[in-house]
Amino acid sequence: MARRLKNLRIRVEFFYSKTCPHCLPTKRILYELVKDLEKTIEIEEIDAWSEKGEPLAQKYGVQVVPTIVVDGVKRAEGVLSREQLISVMKEALNQQGH
Repeated sequence: MARRLKNLRIRVEFFYSKTCPHCLPTKRILYELVKDLEKTIEIEEIDAWSEKGEPLAQKYGVQVVPTIVVDGVKRAEGVLSREQLISVMKEALNQQGH
């Protein structure tokens, strides 16, 4: 199963705010996962309340940060542990593999 997942890529839109105390730790974990999951994750950081980010935040119904959208589907909101983030990413990879 790991070999099949190795070649898959997922796109993460990471919605954050410059004033969010939980966003930076979540961001660090996401970038660690890029290494752990053999760079199968492409991350775009989006300031949810910026001029560019606000329309995207509205599109996905982002009301709190951090929010994680994977391949166009809102997957997580708020503070998540490393284990929870791994689960979110692996679930997305598994769904992409089917």
